[in-house]
Amino acid sequence: MSDLLSLQLSMVFYDLTSSYFEGGACPLARYGYSRDRRPDRKQILLGLLVTEEGLPIAHEVYDGSTTDRETLPDAIARLKQRFQVKECIFVGDRGVITRDNLEVLREAGFRYILGYHKRNRVVSDLLLERYRDLGSYRELGKGGLRYLEVPADVVEEDPEFPEEEKGPGVRYILCYNPERAEEDASSREKALAEAERELALLRDDLSGERKRRGRKLTQKGVMLKVAKILHHGLAKFFEVSYDGKQLAFSRKEDAIAREALRDGMFLIKTDCSLPADQVVTAYKNLFGVERAMREIKDFLKLRPIYHYNADRVRAHVLICVLAYLFEQWFEVLSRRKVAAEVAQAEAIPDPEERKRAVERAKGSLLTGRRMVEILERIKAVEQVFAGKRVVSVTRPGPEQREVLSILGVTPPPALLLRD
Repeated sequence: MSDLLSLQLSMVFYDLTSSYFEGGACPLARYGYSRDRRPDRKQILLGLLVTEEGLPIAHEVYDGSTTDRETLPDAIARLKQRFQVKECIFVGDRGVITRDNLEVLREAGFRYILGYHKRNRVVSDLLLERYRDLGSYRELGKGGLRYLEVPADVVEEDPEFPEEEKGPGVRYILCYNPERAEEDASSREKALAEAERELALLRDDLSGERKRRGRKLTQKGVMLKVAKILHHGLAKFFEVSYDGKQLAFSRKEDAIAREALRDGMFLIKTDCSLPADQVVTAYKNLFGVERAMREIKDFLKLRPIYHYNADRVRAHVLICVLAYLFEQWFEVLSRRKVAAEVAQAEAIPDPEERKRAVERAKGSLLTGRRMVEILERIKAVEQVFAGKRVVSVTRPGPEQREVLSILGVTPPPALLLRD
């Protein structure tokens, strides 16, 4: 436990999530951008600071209307004041990027690794258009992820590159994730097909091929319905016309092809001196914070939140974050055990035996959630015997003993006396 509390914060990760309310009486509950896709509900915003090993070290609860970028100065202040951090690399996602926030990071003496939005930004558009050839990208590990650091002279000398996006030591790294590319393509095709289906139904309504109740739509009413169907940026992928009688539509294949070039792509901006592969690995680890958020919300039951008093809401969130801290610490201990076993296995002279031993060691890794689920099987049952209350504890099985060994915890006695 002393190791858990002795933190060397050379790199910290920051992310946010929202959680909606069942009621609306809490002063923290406000309408805002909902990551739960429940814009109809008031919500709170949770910011979480996490170490390289995935351990949460600080959190803050904001009212639901707070924007991501408004929370960053507070997170930096916590690192400076509570943890006395003088130098570290701050890893965050694209939502916190503003010119003022970058200045806050610089004034704090922190370096940064920040995800950059791949749409509707001059830098993203410029670089994604220019560096399409994935053959020039380097592969990172065995997962298929590829990366390419943009040459420094492009950033500094290219007249098309915005001056406000430059700076001392600022670097840009383009990344391509093939798994994410498949997801992007599948998601887009699904959205396009659904939009086509709804447009076809509207066309049939207007042509009289399908019976429709109510008054006849005006031309303005038709276009409003079209706009509603082509929400979330789908309008750029369709050519739609209405002459007052017939609705016609078709896909813009050129626009879809241009969008496909962005599938699986993301852009990283940094001013740290780490090699490009380490920068990409660090940003990938930010996804671990997103997993932490899901774990807190789902497995550890952050929601539903029924409290209306702001202090009780904060206490509710604190308990969930503490629960995740211990769950994640379990996983850290399992990872360390596996790392030690892999190191021993790699010293085996015989190649085949070494390979089997390494795979066996890696296969023994347990997630924090799995360890909690295994320990839940140990039950305590209260009984009365000879006029005394006793608690009998179920005998740990092999899995429970293995987890207790990883945690360095002695198995509980079979019988406990109670006063």
